[in-house]
Amino acid sequence: MYYFTYDPWIGKLLYLEDFYVIQAYRSLGIGAEMLKRLSQIAIRSQCNCMHFLVVIWNQASIEYYTRRGALDLYSEEGWHLFRFNREELMDMAGEE
Repeated sequence: MYYFTYDPWIGKLLYLEDFYVIQAYRSLGIGAEMLKRLSQIAIRSQCNCMHFLVVIWNQASIEYYTRRGALDLYSEEGWHLFRFNREELMDMAGEE
């Protein structure tokens, strides 16, 4: 699952929301083929990059992506992902 978004510093980018290969089908090249297709879509759509998240404890995925040239933005640029949950949104919006 992916969608397009825009970053004022980067420009148009493809945001990969969810990417998963079932254990039984790993090491068959399915993930590599999916990344290839996503890369083709991003290039054809004039995206400057692809963003995605990997949970910190998923070392296998971190290694998989870094072997393919992905940059860990926390390590490289110091970015942290933040979230406001509904309760905080309601507080800030002044809603009850």
